[in-house]
Amino acid sequence: MPRFRLAFPGFLPVLLAVRVVALAQTTIPRTEPMRPGAGAVQPGAYYPQGDRLEVVDPDKRLTAGDEVTFEIEQDRDGAISKVVTATGEIEVYPAGRVKVAGRTTAEAAAEIKRVLERDYYYTATVRLSLDRASRIMVKAGQILISGEVRSVGSLDLVSGERLTVSQAILKAGGFKEFGDDRRVQITRVEGGANKKIVVDVKEILKSGLLDRDIPLQDGDRIYVPRVFGKF
Repeated sequence: MPRFRLAFPGFLPVLLAVRVVALAQTTIPRTEPMRPGAGAVQPGAYYPQGDRLEVVDPDKRLTAGDEVTFEIEQDRDGAISKVVTATGEIEVYPAGRVKVAGRTTAEAAAEIKRVLERDYYYTATVRLSLDRASRIMVKAGQILISGEVRSVGSLDLVSGERLTVSQAILKAGGFKEFGDDRRVQITRVEGGANKKIVVDVKEILKSGLLDRDIPLQDGDRIYVPRVFGKF
């Protein structure tokens, strides 16, 4: 009997310790994932957007409505959230508005650095990151496509997006049966004169020669000729 009384006090703290651990495991809520603060956006990271996830592409070209984080290290004021204006600019003190649309964040940061160091800073270390891409589709121009494609007419160029010759052909429904996919003609106005470029789209699609897949510009005209003698 005395042995039982001596053992019991040592057993009670063990029970209490187990109870505390059990309560800690059941009552402490699991921490919810937190989106990084301004300036902490990681390239390629996924962040909650309502009921879905959105990927932030560091190579995306900025366009109107994009939300960015901007910081000049020498100011030590911390990161500031900004929205690209409808004219494709962001306000940069003290330089005023700087054009960033059509540039990646790295290219835009380099342009802002150049502007600041020209008149205001000896050295400006600029950090610019894309927080959220705009849902607004901003028209940046138009091209015309004709000839042996399934859908002739105009195609819009969207600000921040790169449209190449092969992509334009695919958007037009592809080649018709007698379309010459090896001699697609592009007419472009440069310096007030027409410049003609011939593109082998078949070879681009077959071999993946992306360096030959010419990015289109506003006003470009694409013409797909017919292959003569093909039956």
